[in-house]
Amino acid sequence: MSKNVLYIAMSLDGMIAKEDHSLDWLMEAEGEEDNGYNRFYSGISSVVMGNRTYQEVLKMSDEKPYQDRPVYILSRTEQEDGYATFTSESVDTLLPDLQKKHGGPVWVVGGGEIVKACVESQLIDEYYIAVIPVVLGGGIPLFPEGTRYTELKLKGTEIYNQIVMLHYVKKQAE
Repeated sequence: MSKNVLYIAMSLDGMIAKEDHSLDWLMEAEGEEDNGYNRFYSGISSVVMGNRTYQEVLKMSDEKPYQDRPVYILSRTEQEDGYATFTSESVDTLLPDLQKKHGGPVWVVGGGEIVKACVESQLIDEYYIAVIPVVLGGGIPLFPEGTRYTELKLKGTEIYNQIVMLHYVKKQAE
């Protein structure tokens, strides 16, 4: 069975972006090689993120991100950029459809409101959270206020120089 995976970086104080939504602070993190990214990326079939996250990711590179995977952008406004598919579809229907259509795990990139919607609908099966050793003191939280109570089970940790990758799975009812 396919799954939905959250793979994201956060500051030590739980932020995934600065107040202006920028991600520049991530480039300053002292990691190790690719911090396990290529291993993770090789196992996913499609990518989902919010429009603000997409706009910030575009600023980080001259190339379009994730060119070898279908990319879906959740947006309230209809757009087209010739690359990603923009949709206002609910995560409740979009994520299961993508698993069927692309035959594998869906990577939920962010942002906070997308994560909140996925947690609310109990759609995230695995959580990979890279903790970056910086305190932003404000910004966009990984889990916005009002996010559903969810129990997780630690599956493992990895250390990449100054970055700690936490790997959790959704705790199953006993």
